[in-house]
Amino acid sequence: MTQAVDQVRHHREQWLDRLRHLADQVTKWSEAQGWTVERARKEINEEGLGRYDAPSLTIHVPGGEILLQPVALRVIGGEGRVDLRARPTLARVKLLPTKNGWGIMTDSNVPLRQPWDANTFVQLVRDLIS
Repeated sequence: MTQAVDQVRHHREQWLDRLRHLADQVTKWSEAQGWTVERARKEINEEGLGRYDAPSLTIHVPGGEILLQPVALRVIGGEGRVDLRARPTLARVKLLPTKNGWGIMTDSNVPLRQPWDANTFVQLVRDLIS
């Protein structure tokens, strides 16, 4: 196995570890609100990284559902993207990895300058669902 293949695998595993941590964090915050969380796997196929299964969540909240769905590691302008999407409103924000956790970007590519924590998550859910 070449060093390049090992590096790709390592990079993909780091991404998956980050996604698992995010899913665990969001599950904990959701359950603290009394919201039901369903875990699933989303198959992603990325050029150069291959096919892999990433964790995704469906969170049942009053008035609808929130979907936490990884998009890809290799995205334009960054290293990874996860969508936080509401049903039935179809409103969405994008979560982008930062050195200190996750940054929040609106659909119009305006950064939401709030820390990624339980309070921000709960407020985002309420805003997305209404």
